[in-house]
Amino acid sequence: MDIETFGSLATVLTFWGVAFLLVLWGSLIYWTWRDAKARLKDPMQRTLAVLVSVVLFIPGVIIYLVLRPTKTIEEEYLTTLEEEALLRAIEGEGKGK
Repeated sequence: MDIETFGSLATVLTFWGVAFLLVLWGSLIYWTWRDAKARLKDPMQRTLAVLVSVVLFIPGVIIYLVLRPTKTIEEEYLTTLEEEALLRAIEGEGKGK
């Protein structure tokens, strides 16, 4: 293998490596935005979560994963509805006796 072939191969591999990292970075930013939108009510917290993933790349996404709420806003709402229904059922049983 001569120097020119090796140089062109290195250039192509570098291009694909950089392209892969840019696509990975963009997809992680998009995923963080979507996930933060589903889990965080405060727009400032959402913006901060996305900025952390933009600036710190993979460590930023890991930090977001550690700090994000465990439940989505919808799951919290459904849990609240279930608890209220159970309380009403309990109160209804107490009044019926």
